[in-house]
Amino acid sequence: MRKICLSELEELKQRNLYRELRVLENHQGTKAYFQGRELLLFCSNDYLGLSRHSRVVQASQKALKQYGIGAGAARLISGSTEAHKRLEQKIACLKQKESALVFATGFLANLGILTAFAGEGDVIIMDKLCHASLIDGARLSKSELRVFPHKNYRKCEELLQKSKDARRRILVSETVFSMDGDLADLRELIRLKEKYDAFFMVDDAHGTGVLGPYGRGATENKKIAGKIDIIMGTLSKAIGGLGGFVAADKALVHYLINFARPFIFTTALPPVLCEAAYAAFCVIEEEPAIRKKLWQNIQAIHKGLTKLDFSIAKPESAILPVLFGNERKAIAAFEALLKQGIFIPAVRYPTVPKGKARLRITVSAAHTQKDIAKLLLAFKKLKAAK
Repeated sequence: MRKICLSELEELKQRNLYRELRVLENHQGTKAYFQGRELLLFCSNDYLGLSRHSRVVQASQKALKQYGIGAGAARLISGSTEAHKRLEQKIACLKQKESALVFATGFLANLGILTAFAGEGDVIIMDKLCHASLIDGARLSKSELRVFPHKNYRKCEELLQKSKDARRRILVSETVFSMDGDLADLRELIRLKEKYDAFFMVDDAHGTGVLGPYGRGATENKKIAGKIDIIMGTLSKAIGGLGGFVAADKALVHYLINFARPFIFTTALPPVLCEAAYAAFCVIEEEPAIRKKLWQNIQAIHKGLTKLDFSIAKPESAILPVLFGNERKAIAAFEALLKQGIFIPAVRYPTVPKGKARLRITVSAAHTQKDIAKLLLAFKKLKAAK
């Protein structure tokens, strides 16, 4: 087995697909040290900088004294606390649903949703660029998985038509696609859901806290939220912590409590993280200037990169991918920026399709104008070196 592993790892190196952990020191949100030098980070999902917001940190410190570091058991044993209940009520209100349920991670939430609601005889119809957790959940459910080309809703409708004999049709999409940063057409997906009587779930991991006039995410419009059966999200992106959640009608949430194995058999999210997330949601509601600052930063970076003639789409989220295509070129770009004090690891297959390697810039409200100027100067030098 060891020889097989070494051989496969060597093959990855030859194909520029080898990955290794990079240990960052003195991590300060948008800054850290790597191999002895200070770097600016433009690769974090902490879009609002809430992981270090004073209100969130203070709530965490208070909860740590009250609850300690862990929940001690699964939610159905003794792991459910007032902190979990309070957070779930806040999420349900934010997502305009009757109820909500917190999972230990977003990955586990997606596994739990699809393995609970889908099974043999069902068909899951999913956008090709959906996250690995959704793909794995679909495969584990033992349903038939049918994938349509990215945002090709005509093909999506064809798959819905062809699956008319299925016991249940489950339509799945991200709201913000994590590697491209573009948005799904939720109105069109809702039209298809209603026309074909499908069960519809969305993953709003990268939309929550970032999109909408009040930061409720891509489903902020109440009419849209009301027509989506399951809204999933995470507490590890704009919320700044860790965890996943589901917002839905009470009956669906109770079904998950009883049938979602990743919920039933996993130790509960630590209460300290629930209190941190609750405080973060309060900040999102009460301090809209932070989200405004994020969007100003997004626009500034997009404008600067466009002036430098980089191929970059109009921003729809805090994710700005700069495509290099070739894996070797993407790695070379990462290393060139690293020398200039900018940290944006290359994203390669299988995270993105073959031939679509990229540097995935993620923007934070915590980035300063000086940070952005340094980023753009580094990209200017990268362009000049080509």
